[in-house]
Amino acid sequence: MKNLKLIGFSVLILCMISCNKNEEIIQGEFEFITQYSATITIGGVVGIMERTFETGEIYSGKDNGEKTITIRIAEHTERNDDCPNSWCYQEFLEVPREFLKLEE
Repeated sequence: MKNLKLIGFSVLILCMISCNKNEEIIQGEFEFITQYSATITIGGVVGIMERTFETGEIYSGKDNGEKTITIRIAEHTERNDDCPNSWCYQEFLEVPREFLKLEE
């Protein structure tokens, strides 16, 4: 009986620890607070290009609390369904958090 209580208590503690992570995912609109350049895949004949995001541009995104914030730079279409192929394009971009702020 004593072992059963100890096992039950241990399982309860493990559940509390695993559920108590501080990983809060924030989704919303993110604004560039300074200019940022990145190489992005645009597909087709051109393939890739250098893209500069200007101060004040706003994109929807997700902040996982890590070093980067993931923003959506293009909407998903049928053309991007069967990737990888030469016509696929980049939908998301990882941007260092110091270039973005969450729009209120």
